[in-house]
Amino acid sequence: MSRKWMLLAALAAIGVAPVSSKAAGLTVLRPEPGLKCMLLDDQALQATVQSQLPPLRSAPSATAPIVGYPAEIVFVRWPLQEKAGYVVAVKFNAQPGWIEADKLQPWHAMNGRPGKCIPSLMSNGLLGTHIEQ
Repeated sequence: MSRKWMLLAALAAIGVAPVSSKAAGLTVLRPEPGLKCMLLDDQALQATVQSQLPPLRSAPSATAPIVGYPAEIVFVRWPLQEKAGYVVAVKFNAQPGWIEADKLQPWHAMNGRPGKCIPSLMSNGLLGTHIEQ
């Protein structure tokens, strides 16, 4: 893969992932009410290419246009807004979409330690995560 394409792929990955509160120069401004952290299911977490991820759709239907793809941590509206097997998810830029409910699992720390994921507004104006351990 050329250096140009590797750079573009890296930038694209950064652009869709929730921002961690530990990212350089970012600070948590406040928790974002009405959102909860969930994880992709175990199968989706094994995805190696974007096409293997469950898409975010513009409506709760398998035929609705795709508006994006989730990162491993998915912000969902809380309490859950479920319709036709889909729940409302929110991208890091606050754009809503619908994701299949059965493609999600409750959030847990990937290292097995107890912890809490708090969807938060970051100093760059985007949504991100604050992980308490």
